[in-house]
Amino acid sequence: MKDSPLISIIIPCYNGSEFIQKALESVKSQTYSNWECIVINDGSTDASEQIIKETIKENPQFTYHYKSNNGLSEARNTGMNLAQGKFIYFFDSDDLLDSEALENLLLLFEDDIDFVIGKNAITEGQSKQVAGYLEHFSHPFKKLNNTKNKDLIKLVLEYPVTSVVWNKLYRKSFLDKHQLVFKKGILHEDELWFFETLFHAKAIIFNNKATYYYNVANSNSITNDFKLRNLESYLEIIEYINEKYYQNASIDYIREMHSIYITHLKIRVIRYCYKKLNKKDKTIGNSKIKNSFQKVQTTRHKQVLNKHLEEFHYHFRIAEVLESDKILKFLRYFRSPKIFRKIKFILLLQKAKKLNTKNNRVINKVY
Repeated sequence: MKDSPLISIIIPCYNGSEFIQKALESVKSQTYSNWECIVINDGSTDASEQIIKETIKENPQFTYHYKSNNGLSEARNTGMNLAQGKFIYFFDSDDLLDSEALENLLLLFEDDIDFVIGKNAITEGQSKQVAGYLEHFSHPFKKLNNTKNKDLIKLVLEYPVTSVVWNKLYRKSFLDKHQLVFKKGILHEDELWFFETLFHAKAIIFNNKATYYYNVANSNSITNDFKLRNLESYLEIIEYINEKYYQNASIDYIREMHSIYITHLKIRVIRYCYKKLNKKDKTIGNSKIKNSFQKVQTTRHKQVLNKHLEEFHYHFRIAEVLESDKILKFLRYFRSPKIFRKIKFILLLQKAKKLNTKNNRVINKVY
């Protein structure tokens, strides 16, 4: 870009005393200099406040704000309300930035691009020792348009992309135009944010360089401590997308897109949430899943995804009437080369088909 626009970096922090200093130092090290960093202390009870104030003292590019603990969504929303930049960048307090992160992402912007997605390196601890990478689109530097058929929804399912908020550079005017904020009171708010930003964007682009170091070793991260509330949040997101988007879609093709994303999230509920619960919570979780899946029933009429993925979604839609532990087995046995698992899959499929018939539920085959 010809000018040097202000970038607002938003860092929520809750009891991050172990990590926050190194996170802030990685902001200071940016090769791109026109930034402001808004640090939101979300009611920390440890030494976070003292460390933050000591690290950012006499540096006017940083601003510090304390608020009572209301969760990550509200902390990020507070940061967005305070942001003065043309672009917004979210950064979690237990991770690190590459020194060229802002410069690298900003260079990829064009007039119709609403956000740029950076590559994420995985680290086991707050360091730059790369242990792997999160899923990233395999064709960097290719502008992906979205204005006609909302095909970005399709793209992130066929070419899996990790649904995180951080390490994406957003055009603030885009967020303001569509009144995009984080839903309060839920966990995994990134899942909903990812869907909404993809749906509304005119175009996006991916970079090719790791600009963010994601620390998977933080034991306090919600991804490392799954409870019933994690599952409940996913179900809230599914019901929200159903009510706000799927039920109100006036164009058939876009309605198909909403339907496939809802199915995608239902699969994640079983594979990613239910699977990790303890035995007691699984009993409660099964009832909640059953009620939510029955409440959110979407239809399909046209092939949108590739045949492989459409087949997978079709079979899941048949199986979602089963008990959650049986759905999990169904997913595990799907396309298994082992003969006994194939037999078990067929038996579960037959049971699911009988339940669908009993409930007058018809699943269209679109591939």
